[in-house]
Amino acid sequence: MNSTNASTTAQDPAGQLEQMPAEVYMKRTLTWRDGFVFALNMPIGLFLTLGYTVGAIGGWTAICIWVVACFFGFLQNNLFAEMAAMMPNRSGGISVYAYEGWKRYFAPLGAVAAFGYWMGWSLSLSVEGVVLGTLIEQAFFPENNVLISLPIGHDLGLPYLIAIGAIVAAWALNYFGIKLAASISKITGVLLIIGLLVLVLGPLISPHADFDITRLSFEGDSSPLNWQIIVVWFYITAWTTYGTEVCASFTAEYRNPTKDAAKALRVSALFILGLYFVVPYMVVGSLGEETVRANPVNYIGLAFDEILGSWAWLGQIPIMAAFVIAMMTATADGGRSLYGISRSGGTIKQLGTLNRYGVPGRALTTDMIINIAVLILLGEPIAILLASNLGYLSAVTLAVGAFVLLRKDEPHTIRPLKLQSYWIAIACVLFCINSFAIVIGVLNPGLTGYGGLFETIVGIGILMLAAVFWFYRQKFQDKTKIEWRVKAPSTHSEITADEGTSKERND
Repeated sequence: MNSTNASTTAQDPAGQLEQMPAEVYMKRTLTWRDGFVFALNMPIGLFLTLGYTVGAIGGWTAICIWVVACFFGFLQNNLFAEMAAMMPNRSGGISVYAYEGWKRYFAPLGAVAAFGYWMGWSLSLSVEGVVLGTLIEQAFFPENNVLISLPIGHDLGLPYLIAIGAIVAAWALNYFGIKLAASISKITGVLLIIGLLVLVLGPLISPHADFDITRLSFEGDSSPLNWQIIVVWFYITAWTTYGTEVCASFTAEYRNPTKDAAKALRVSALFILGLYFVVPYMVVGSLGEETVRANPVNYIGLAFDEILGSWAWLGQIPIMAAFVIAMMTATADGGRSLYGISRSGGTIKQLGTLNRYGVPGRALTTDMIINIAVLILLGEPIAILLASNLGYLSAVTLAVGAFVLLRKDEPHTIRPLKLQSYWIAIACVLFCINSFAIVIGVLNPGLTGYGGLFETIVGIGILMLAAVFWFYRQKFQDKTKIEWRVKAPSTHSEITADEGTSKERND
């Protein structure tokens, strides 16, 4: 039974829980496996940053950063699982949790966090499009001379034109319903697993490969390597290592939101943790740090050349398929983030509507247009990541803090999934670690060698735009008094009557 038709009678005889209107419910068609498939987007984050990171700080240093950060991501996902169970009918994931937690203290901060989260996921779409275009060009059109010069921004070669087409395709696949996107993601997910197995096992069994563990080092071209450089790279790679929280964005569409969200969050985080050790270990050991450093984007093709020889293009097809997952996930999550924060009153009303297919069509379209513009203006993938990562890591950090604030401000709210009290201390430690990484990352973007002040200004500018939209919503659309601190009771506890009987539907 879809939640649009479900009873919204609360299992709360005391009448403590407030119900959301039925028209905001999204269709409950997903299981935790669908969430896990969407989280398979994360290996793409590894492919995007591996070349740059290994080249700068060395293979072993990069692996250590990824593994530690993925462990932090697993801990954070447990916090998000509790908040997802508190808000089973809310779309938007951690951006909404951040808004709900901080609105009592400084409402614009919650809006900025939500917009920052959208920025992190949305702008990754253009990054993934560029790399996908580069892989296609390398595999099938290496001798092309396509180039379109523009009066502003970045000249568009074939990879950028492919990227724009892929962005539009990702929008279309999401616009006509999440189940369509999830079904395609399952197919491309199987192809991705095949590609990953080739990358991991190929160097050990292929006669063409030459694996050597001594090719990994603790030093790249950053000389001398110091703690600030390590923290800055931790900051940059946060989107890839923390990104399994995307599973929470689909809570309103899971058949059993409490169980499906929690399982998807935990399983995906552990899977990615293992993957972020094995894949760079095998790839760098096969190619060597010098080759990866010299080819930060197309090293993937070179790795398949080492393993499969003249059949390397066959290995690249699964990776290209994985980029399809990544782009559909980024589109789906970015659109739901804008929709969720609009429903919460944190940005303009126009983004808070569903189309006839039960998805936030306007938000998805806005997401697509912005990505194409960013692709033209910034161009270089790592520069786009630098511009977007400030917003994303800020959102994650504020969502972690929201866990503590909601425990303090709403101790009696029903929590179908409630963690032990020591998780409050864990949340505080994670909040401090992430805050420290943000400060060092923002103050020292040039340490990566791939970005600088301009990218930081772009990131801050987008976050400030969020505050403008929040003000416009309150002042001109809702025509209410500006509330810098929202003192109204929370409306996010929405335990539905059919939730307790959804076990049999959770296959």
